[in-house]
Formats: sequence, C-alpha cells, structure tokens
Amino acid sequence: MRPMRFVTVAALSCLPASVAWGSAPQYAARSAVATPQDRPAIDLDADFASIAPTGPGCAVGVAVAGAAPVTRAYGLADLEHPVPLGADSVFETGSLAKQFTAAAMLLLVQDDKLALEDDIRRYLPELPDYGTPITIRHLLTHTSGLREQWSLLALTGNGPGTQVHTLSVILDMASRQKGLNFTPGAEFLYTNTNYALAAIIIERVSGMSLQRFTEQRMFRPLGMNHSRWREDFRTIVPGRAMAYASAGDGFIANMPFTNVYGNGGLLTTIGDLLRWNAFLDNPSGLAGGEALAAALQTPGKLRDGTSLEYALGLEVTRANGLRLVAHSGSTAGYKTWLGRYPEKGISVAVMCNNGGVDPVSLGERVAGQALRASGYVESRPASPASPPAASPIAAGTDLTPYQGLFRNPVTGALVETKVVNHQLTLQQGPTEILAQTGEERFQRADGGSVQFSRKGAKAIALTLGTDASRQRYVAVAPAGTGSAALNAYVGTYYCAELDRRISVVRKGDTLVMRQPFAVEWPLMPRFADGFTTRLRGTASLVFTRTPTGQIDGFSAWLNGARNIRFVRQP
Repeated sequence: MRPMRFVTVAALSCLPASVAWGSAPQYAARSAVATPQDRPAIDLDADFASIAPTGPGCAVGVAVAGAAPVTRAYGLADLEHPVPLGADSVFETGSLAKQFTAAAMLLLVQDDKLALEDDIRRYLPELPDYGTPITIRHLLTHTSGLREQWSLLALTGNGPGTQVHTLSVILDMASRQKGLNFTPGAEFLYTNTNYALAAIIIERVSGMSLQRFTEQRMFRPLGMNHSRWREDFRTIVPGRAMAYASAGDGFIANMPFTNVYGNGGLLTTIGDLLRWNAFLDNPSGLAGGEALAAALQTPGKLRDGTSLEYALGLEVTRANGLRLVAHSGSTAGYKTWLGRYPEKGISVAVMCNNGGVDPVSLGERVAGQALRASGYVESRPASPASPPAASPIAAGTDLTPYQGLFRNPVTGALVETKVVNHQLTLQQGPTEILAQTGEERFQRADGGSVQFSRKGAKAIALTLGTDASRQRYVAVAPAGTGSAALNAYVGTYYCAELDRRISVVRKGDTLVMRQPFAVEWPLMPRFADGFTTRLRGTASLVFTRTPTGQIDGFSAWLNGARNIRFVRQP
C-alpha cells in the first residue's frame, strides 16, 4: 500500500487499517478536532528522514483526540535477514516500563494488600535496617537512597552485558549494602534498584509473577495484547526488533541479556503504548482506573516538602506552555520515549532499535507538530524579571584565584574552573563562560549562580545555585606526580558490601584497577589521592590515609552509587 507522507489531524480516523491502530472511539478522550482546511499537516517522514532504510531505526505513533492513532516505521528490525520495522514490531522499553510497575503496585494498594507508606522490610526482610524506614513510596519516587544496582555490579566487574543477572541477584546485592546514598526522603536520585525491588514486592504480595499479574489486571483488560515482561531473555518473541549499536561504518548487535525486570524489561509495541496513554487520558478501562491514573501522575515530595517532577514511574513537567507527562527508556541498543499532553489529548510514542538515536528529541518534535496541527498556539507569559546584569570584567582583573578543581563531598561530582582568554570558564559537562555579577559571584548561561569562598588569594570552595537547590564543592589539591607517588596506591582492596577484591597495579607510568579474568580499568590522577576512570560514565576513587600517611583504603563514587568503601588488605 502506498505510504501516506502528509496526514491532516482531522483525517486521521480515515486512514487505512494497515496504518492505524484501533478505532477512534477506543482512543477518544476529547472532542473531535476541527476541519482540515485550517490545520497544518503532520509530516512524520520529515522528522525521521535521517534514518537509513538499510539500518536499524524507529517506529513512531501519534494519537490526537477524536481520531485513530497513526503509526509509521523506518529502518530494519533485523539486519541479518533483513526484516523491515513495522507498526507491530516488538521493542524493549527500558525505563519507560517503570510506570507499569508503579501501576501494578497501585493495584495492590486498591486491593488493600499493601500501602505506599509501608516499610519495604515488611516485604523484603533481607534488607538491612538503616535506622530510617524506606517506604514503597520512596522506591517509586526514587527517594529511597538505595544505591544503583548496575553501578554496584559494574564495580564487581560483572556489569550489564558481562553476565546474566536476575532479581535474586539484585536483592542479594542490595541486602549486603551497609550504607545508603542519603537518608530516605531527603533527596531525589534515580536508581534502577528501586523498581527491581518493587517488582519483587509485587510478586511476593500478589503470589504470582509480575507477568501474570499485569497480564490479568492491566494488559488484557486494556487490549495491550502485544505486551509482556522479559522474564527470560532466551524466550522467543515473534516480531521482536533486534537492537544495535554503531560500530565504525556499520552496526553490531546490542541486546539486553538480563533477566532483571520491573525497572525495565517490558516488551511491547507502539500500538500498545498508545492504548496505555489513552487509558491514562480516559481511565475507564479498569476498575478504580481514575484513582490509579491520578496517583501515577501525582508528583512526589521530599521530606522537607520540596515538590519533585517525578511522580510514580512518570515525569510530570511543562513544555510548550502545557503539562507534559512522559518517560524515556534506554537499555542496550533500545531507545524509547512515551509522552502525553493531557490538556490537548495528544500522545506520542517513539521506539527505536538503534542506540545512536535520540527518541526524546524525535518524540518532542512529533508532539510539536501534533500540537500545531490541532490548532494549539502557545500563549507565552510575560517575560520574567531579568536576572542581575553581568558586569563586564575590567581589564587587568585577576581571575586566577577562582580557577581550580572542586569536588562535591556528598555526591563525588567534580567541577573545574579555568581562565581562558581572560574569561573564567566552568566545566561540568560542556565548558561554559561565566559572567561576573558581584564580588566573588558569577552567573552561568542558564541563570544559575556560582558563589566562591576565598581564603586569602585562593578559592577554597564554590556553591552552584539554582532556584531549586544549592550544592557546595570544596577545592581539592593537585594530584601527586612521580613513581613514588603512584607506588603508594599499589595493593589489594576488599569491599565487604560487594564481596569483591580489587587490585591496584602499576602499568608502565599509570595505575590500573584490576579484577580476575582480565577485567581492568585505567586510573587517571585528578587530585590529591583522587582518581577517575570510565565506569558507568565517570567513576571517582578517593583514597584515604592513616594518621601516619599510609594508604588504608578508598571509597568509590559512580553513577547512582556513593561512598562504597574498599579496605586495603595486608
């Protein structure tokens, strides 16, 4: 059938069945849109033009109130055979799955089998008592303080892709942790451990697998007949799109070989995701649906009352002057995004099997088209008061006291400031130029502030501030140099929380972290007794010394896991 390049919103319900999923009444949550004459067209092809037809790609679906959804697919589902992607191709969602785990938990709340304020140790007695209870709500809002499972496993040398993990492995590892990232409820820190443990709770309380529970209580009633959890990665899944990563001029297979789910691991289609969003817009398909949908979309709060943008498995933000409810996902070579503008009855789902594609930006562009096609024009509010004007830095101003390397002692994050071409720059990711707004005070490009603290002629700390938070970074001394300085760190270190030994050894003029079976990571000296390495992003290792100056261990900070202690062995 000839593909349709341009689709007017009012004509969506007239599309042939091979292009549309479901019928208009099944998805309708708002009144029908206006006539096509005064509405621009939605050009899906334009946003996905960069996807080569001979490589992995994406499937996309857009639904507008009063019309049947439209889905299109670009690229191949399987490069070896090859098989094209289609509207019914099955993808893995990554973290987008968290909203379904949260919904399953809420169904158990409605069954009076648990409460969100319950201490998780009631259902997971294997976990330590940290003095302050971790509640189920803490899990679902990422405010538990539990360390990130994938980072902990990476520190053992057995991260994702190196061995097959199970929920039992995650529970056992979590039960060994003596410390938390922070006191439960004090911060928001996204970690997959929260939702893997939530899946275990659901299974223990319901007495059935997450697959069976969600199939009976959600997927089947809502017509999501292509959705299932990846309980065993070896299971044959008809119509599954294989996942890939770029490699030189081509691609390599990049599949998630793991049996951990709840935090991710949902296999589904574009059509099923749009059916789910339609339920959230018009929650009549399940008993107690209105209460469930409302709870899923209610933002969480910290102990001090600070509101979060994260609800229960969903992010609730604003874009285009409207409320946006969305979540992205990434696992191996699968990349996904599902978003809704509830006020306008617009939903967009993007699922890709190409790890180099950004589904969030693609989805947002499609959503923007749908908003314009539905006649929405953003009414921009009056410009807010301008931030304090940046003072030009007078010629001859000495900026050198402000340059240095600063470390957040809580999160382990590093910030570096340098003078470049008579301007002060800050690097925390991309390098940016700072503008001076007052004594010891500078402004970032996004309006955030940088406040220095000096002792004499040298900055000893800086504070990065936004409207929502402030974080303090402390100046660190330069790294030691020379063979003797490196030799001081050589040795074997043991972590009881991971039951793992790591050796630090010399390799020419450098140090490496080494584990059995040829697992090693180069260490880069960054500051006094501090090194970084590429491990789940950038990991920091900070060595400690006895009163006599001997190295007695180190603590590791990496993505979502703070202050993991290794002790030096005799």
